[in-house]
Amino acid sequence: MTEGDLKREITLYLQDRGADLVGFARPDRWHEDGRVPGPYRPDALWPMTRTVVVIGIQMPLPVVETTPSVQHRDLYNTCNRALDDLAFSLARWLNRHGHAAIPLSRDGYANIHVLIRKPAAAFAHGFAAHYSGIGHKGINNTILTEAFGPRIRFVSVFTAARLPADPLPSENHCIRCGACVRLCPVQALRITKRELAERKVVVADYNARACAEWARALTEKGCYPCGICVKVCPAGADRILYGRDKGLNHYRREAGAPADTDDPDYRAWAHIRAHGSLIAEEDALSLAGLRPVAERIMKENKTS
Repeated sequence: MTEGDLKREITLYLQDRGADLVGFARPDRWHEDGRVPGPYRPDALWPMTRTVVVIGIQMPLPVVETTPSVQHRDLYNTCNRALDDLAFSLARWLNRHGHAAIPLSRDGYANIHVLIRKPAAAFAHGFAAHYSGIGHKGINNTILTEAFGPRIRFVSVFTAARLPADPLPSENHCIRCGACVRLCPVQALRITKRELAERKVVVADYNARACAEWARALTEKGCYPCGICVKVCPAGADRILYGRDKGLNHYRREAGAPADTDDPDYRAWAHIRAHGSLIAEEDALSLAGLRPVAERIMKENKTS
């Protein structure tokens, strides 16, 4: 079997088992680009690595829009389990076919408290998705794809098989609208209007600790993770599928919507948030009870 044949077999194997996107990258790209520190690169983590196979599964937009909610939390966890299962399955398939391989889990940290102390995982699947041609990083520091915008999660498999790499992504789907920056509850993303307009800054400055502390606050309410920057991003053909290609103003008005609003989206989101978590029904639309926590996090992280 040629390298190209093996690559096609892997792609079909993953697609048949539910993968939405698949990409292939050589470790050289981590070294050529230089943004990822040496210890976090594939061949540093496992010296036998010759190819990184990246697997993506979508997060359906209408459920992401309910965040913070238990429905969003369950979707996130289901997606993570599916990714880990796919990566483990592919690694075993490759091993059975004589190609050494190992899976790297999608998150890679024990709990949110660990992430607050050290806001980094051993391996960044986002960079792997970029180097495998799946998408570019947007202002919100997530990978934006043509099909799903940032509403997709990734996992990676390292293999000793030397497979043809996919071309790097040619188009960045980020339109630099700044919605992710403006609507982040704890201002974890920072970029000026001038930087947005001049396009010299590719991604916003990301305060990972503030983001993690906000995630801890939501975890205590039983409705992690946040995902606002993923929810509001206008990129992705999934918005057309769900009739949400003009939803930005809707997101801006959400927090100020009156409790007795007749808007079906706002009421549906509030209904979902009020069930299964510790968000009170009367607070489910405005999320006013979480504002003091957000303000405290912003104050504590103002200079960090």
